[in-house]
Amino acid sequence: MTDIIENEELDKDTVGADELNSLFSKKYNLLTETAVTLKSTYINKLSLTKSLNLAVSLLDNSIEVYRIEKSSLNRVCKLSGHKKTLTELVFSPTEDHLLYSAGHDGIKLWDTRTSGLCVQQYEDEEDSPSKPYDAMDISCTGRVICAGSQLVQEDAYLVFWDQRKPKPLGGYWNSHTDDITQVKFHKDKTEILASGSLDGLLNVYNIMEETEDDALTYSMNLENSIEKISWLNDIHASCITQSNDLQIWDTSSGDLVKTYSRDKIARSIKRLRPDDCYLVDTFTSADKMVILAGSYGGDGNVLRSVTETGKKLQPTSNFTSNKQVVRCCAYDEERDILVTAGESGLVSVWTTDSSPQAVSISKKLNKNLKLHDKRHKPY
Repeated sequence: MTDIIENEELDKDTVGADELNSLFSKKYNLLTETAVTLKSTYINKLSLTKSLNLAVSLLDNSIEVYRIEKSSLNRVCKLSGHKKTLTELVFSPTEDHLLYSAGHDGIKLWDTRTSGLCVQQYEDEEDSPSKPYDAMDISCTGRVICAGSQLVQEDAYLVFWDQRKPKPLGGYWNSHTDDITQVKFHKDKTEILASGSLDGLLNVYNIMEETEDDALTYSMNLENSIEKISWLNDIHASCITQSNDLQIWDTSSGDLVKTYSRDKIARSIKRLRPDDCYLVDTFTSADKMVILAGSYGGDGNVLRSVTETGKKLQPTSNFTSNKQVVRCCAYDEERDILVTAGESGLVSVWTTDSSPQAVSISKKLNKNLKLHDKRHKPY
């Protein structure tokens, strides 16, 4: 056994530094970075708004809220109230100051303008068992909340609320047979919802239908537990599985469009050992799917992106200033800003030189320097 371990190759780059620099040609700079606490912590959930409000979850089940301003992360408030495991954070898509959180002790609504006040606690049905929620999302109109539960007495629940009322609208409990790990509303269609589970099913619903059977439009079997779902466009959804494979599904037909294995993604980010590589998430940039992936190898700082171009995965960016294993990310396409967070409790904000945010910051810095010069110019 010792010989096997000693002879096993360590993960490393498959090309030299110059070729890496040439291949990963879109350069992201670390705009700003902060450690959310001096204590050891781990961030696996974050949410970002269009106005660049940012929320991250901590190991102690608290939430830190920041605002990205100029070239810094300014702390807004800390939210504390979950007594059990915190599992999801989602800002309202219509009111940037409202933040929803899910946990094993229920769903809460926070107003970040009030220094961390919980303004609503959403309830389960009367006479029904308390549900530990592992997933949650808000519809694009900001009106409907859906949360997915672990198995409770052999049923896994999708529960719905009108965001203005604490009592639930109703729920589904026949479509999954194991813990629900992901709930994602369509980006533009308030009635379309996708859910994923440890049972390996990606389900798509039209929640305007009156019954669960009628609502369930497609049930697609990935044959692997689902860890993350992302809507890429109007019809395509990406799913990251427990074994770090990626599947793309057409939700309008129920067909599997493409599969990218962990091996293929490891090769595309130019790493040797697929077993050391992991997927963070996918997002859309310029109408193309971008995959963010990393490696546990060495010091665990490798973080790279590849873009789906035709049938190939094209090397895109190498985040050379990354300092942690990354667990979650959020992308603002309009400003070309990427936010990452992970196992060292760091929140990192990345921009390109040409991104509007970087240009705006540069202009503001130059303006401030000119003002500074004027104020100190001798008469």
